[in-house]
Amino acid sequence: MKKLILLMSVVVLTASAACAQRGMLDNAVGIRAGLGSGVTFQHFTSNRNAFECIAYQRFGAANLTVLAEAHEQMFDVRGLRYFYGAGAHVWVFNKNSVLQDNILRENSYALGVDAVVGMAYYLRSIPLQFSVDWKPGINLYGSHYIEWDSGGISARYRF
Repeated sequence: MKKLILLMSVVVLTASAACAQRGMLDNAVGIRAGLGSGVTFQHFTSNRNAFECIAYQRFGAANLTVLAEAHEQMFDVRGLRYFYGAGAHVWVFNKNSVLQDNILRENSYALGVDAVVGMAYYLRSIPLQFSVDWKPGINLYGSHYIEWDSGGISARYRF
């Protein structure tokens, strides 16, 4: 399982390096903490739109989520934005994963969809971004599980 998490982290970081040549502050990479902790990478296609990849571990399983997000100005506070979006995920479970108080008997995977809503604060003096979000998801294939409690706090370095 640790090898899978490491592999997913390398994929996210490699994607960040590949997109880094586009322009200044178009990308952000960092850590995400919550009920499932891991790494996060954002690539902004415009001032408003972004794609986000999140790789994290929860339930003794690994998750890779890709989201399309829209970021909007929040109130009249410089650097404060709210965001919303949707995307898809894949879960990889091993035979020791615990899901809904059930220990899985075999290695398996699940595919599903996600939504996200949250707010982010962009520091102007240094290239850091902090965000908090709620990211519910539902598995459509594999284990049929609705993850209502998925949320996180992220800290990202923008480049």
